[in-house]
Amino acid sequence: MINALSSNICVLDRNARIIAVNLAWQSFGAENSHRRGSDIGSNYLSICQNSSGAGSEEAEEFAAGVRAVLGGGTSLFQKEYPCPSPTASRWFLGRVTPLDLSEGGAVVSHENITGRRLLENELEKLAATDPLTGLPNRRYFFNMANVEFEKVRRFDAQASIIMMDVDAFKAVNDTHGHAGGDEVLRSTSRRCREMMRESDVFARFGGEEFVVLLPHTTAEAAAVVAELLRRTTSENPVQVGENQIYVTASFGVSEILTDDVSIDAGLARADKALYEAKRSGRNCVR
Repeated sequence: MINALSSNICVLDRNARIIAVNLAWQSFGAENSHRRGSDIGSNYLSICQNSSGAGSEEAEEFAAGVRAVLGGGTSLFQKEYPCPSPTASRWFLGRVTPLDLSEGGAVVSHENITGRRLLENELEKLAATDPLTGLPNRRYFFNMANVEFEKVRRFDAQASIIMMDVDAFKAVNDTHGHAGGDEVLRSTSRRCREMMRESDVFARFGGEEFVVLLPHTTAEAAAVVAELLRRTTSENPVQVGENQIYVTASFGVSEILTDDVSIDAGLARADKALYEAKRSGRNCVR
């Protein structure tokens, strides 16, 4: 019966010794440099440890789950775990259930869920990405900003925020159409992102507004970064068809403070500074 199942399955006695395997288990072993059927009589816990390497948290957790089922402590243990091949990423769902026999034992199955995990990862990426610019979106920014806020609050770390708004963007749309406006946002954000460190988060906040999270950065240092972004934006026209579109942007800078109630406090200060930059004639940093 177990040979009809596509998952890799082995049957254990009460001492975790393998007493039966299905064809899928044998095929997987052969494809991964194990002799066909060689696991019969072996201790499953030892195989688990040897396959994953000493100190593997996944192997230790799975082994503990097997012991719990064999010892009657639980009727089901399951865990998703990575099992990369030399050429590709792979994920499996391992399940352990007790044998309904007087002498005890358990059934262990390993189901390949790589396709599902890749789809989930892609959906998570899409949920955190702005479709127009390819930048992280507002949701992703808040997730990361809250992490930095906790570091500032608990460990007295430093972090700053830059709010950026493309000046007179409505006029760009009115003159060059929405396609032209979209290209301005794409090109401007791409150039600015290239100026960032790997640890920085440059995200689209909404419309023509962007936000930058700068870990380990004071307000003074963030102002220097904002000035660099301002110059990059104003000195590099965007090519749309045969037209070169010159745009500028205004910037507001704020440092996240240890006595802030939430990340919203730092954002509010940066937004207020951005408003001052707009009132001061635009194309400047405040």
